[in-house]
Amino acid sequence: MSELKEFEGRKYEILFGTDVQNDSVYLELSDRTSEPYEVIAKATHYDEVGKVVFDCHKEEIPMQLIKWFMGEIEKENWPI
Repeated sequence: MSELKEFEGRKYEILFGTDVQNDSVYLELSDRTSEPYEVIAKATHYDEVGKVVFDCHKEEIPMQLIKWFMGEIEKENWPI
């Protein structure tokens, strides 16, 4: 899954990934405006324990982007 969205002149993308070593899957919210791309938030679902962990890698993320990101997490049917 990959979805690109423009907000206030910047491009953002949500990517789905897997981490076999940690038995988890994740979604990353990245600023794709210019290289190097910056991951600004990540939600990880740990299969073994059935929990989701949310990490922010930037201090100020617009609420509209957080709502979009949370909406994509909800589509995955992870326990939030």
